[in-house]
Amino acid sequence: MATAAANSREKPTILVIDDSIDAANALRELLRALGWNVESAYSAEQARAHLAKKQTDIIVLDIGMPDTDGYQFAEELRQVLQVTAPIIALTGYDSDEHRKRAYEVGFSDILVKPIGMQELRVCISALLK
Repeated sequence: MATAAANSREKPTILVIDDSIDAANALRELLRALGWNVESAYSAEQARAHLAKKQTDIIVLDIGMPDTDGYQFAEELRQVLQVTAPIIALTGYDSDEHRKRAYEVGFSDILVKPIGMQELRVCISALLK
């Protein structure tokens, strides 16, 4: 699956997936302030529907969602939905075990909450290259 920015000269598109509406919206606005096009999904189901219709350049996925475990959903994105866009894990857990598991299921990078604006910008910019 090609990425949205690769098909045009548009700003890259980021999909934020987080069951916390407030957290997703805050992250969406932060990313927009950094200059990217950003959309939100508040469940794995909404994310599946979004990805069936639109391409995205990067996915930012919260690990702790109630409807679907973030690790399982990342694995589904890679193996079932064939998503090739980088996937960034948002997590409150910073251990070697969590990092290992995240990379095994297909996350491209991991950001531990709370995340700073600079850290987020650097991570996304690196993955877009």
